[in-house]
Amino acid sequence: GGGGGGGGGGPAEARAAEAEAAGLLTASSTAEGRPSVRVSALAGTNLEALRGMIAEHLHEARGRSSHTLELPCDGRLGERLSYLHRHPRISVLETATTGSGEALVVTVEMDRDTHRAYVGQQRRWGESDTVHTDSD
Repeated sequence: GGGGGGGGGGPAEARAAEAEAAGLLTASSTAEGRPSVRVSALAGTNLEALRGMIAEHLHEARGRSSHTLELPCDGRLGERLSYLHRHPRISVLETATTGSGEALVVTVEMDRDTHRAYVGQQRRWGESDTVHTDSD
């Protein structure tokens, strides 16, 4: 069976569209309006889509979102990284350097209150807001 509704453009919708195209998405949905996904425990079919949808649901339930931070590679880089890694409500997901090597690009996950606290910390460091929200 096919699925219906249009709308949104987030990661869950993309995974649902892939599952629907593969014939794995059911036409029904849960009480919360979320799609259900058929998986095969024997073949392992569609487990990645299911894991992704579960992860996204947990992020939403905890009010967390992904942010990309650009940290200048200067004398305070260690202090900034230490702040991110030791903060109990920030999860550092990925780090990479920019092409020019002038900044470290850090992808983190945090809730809204922690994001506000981080922006305040940036101001104490004398920086402008270099946080880019990837998902809310």
